[in-house]
Amino acid sequence: MESIITIATVLTMYFNAASDTTAPYLYNSDLEDGVIHKIEVYEQKADNQVCAKMEYRYDYDAEGRLSTKEIMRWDAAANDWAPETCLTYKYYKNGYNVEVSSWNAEAQAYDLPNEVTLYRSVAPAVTSVKTYLLDKEKNDVRLSNRILVMEPTENLLLADGQEAPAFS
Repeated sequence: MESIITIATVLTMYFNAASDTTAPYLYNSDLEDGVIHKIEVYEQKADNQVCAKMEYRYDYDAEGRLSTKEIMRWDAAANDWAPETCLTYKYYKNGYNVEVSSWNAEAQAYDLPNEVTLYRSVAPAVTSVKTYLLDKEKNDVRLSNRILVMEPTENLLLADGQEAPAFS
């Protein structure tokens, strides 16, 4: 299974969002050598006032894959960005995990992940997706969702590099 969360993926998502002229949001990115490290999102109100909303911070591993995405929310009282959520991406031979951690203001750090989604290649063009949630009251983890995602066969390449035949 090839990684789908690369520098190019983040860059494409940014350009798609920034080019939507009908959305009430404005985007400012920290882009260096084709790599997005940060995106700030502002909302343009009906009176043309612009208000800070969100900030996304991205880090990548040595292979150019997304390793963390930190989500910050604007705190008007503090006049600064406040941490909210951190997604950590861990890559394996047959897939990857996305761990979601929430900011703990009291501890001034992210808690242990409260949600983990596992993406695993189970066959050519078939990916298993399982999400586990942390139940803090029971100090337990439970499976909350599982699905199989299948790509269209016209996107499938056979082991010899040939395209798979289309089925009708």
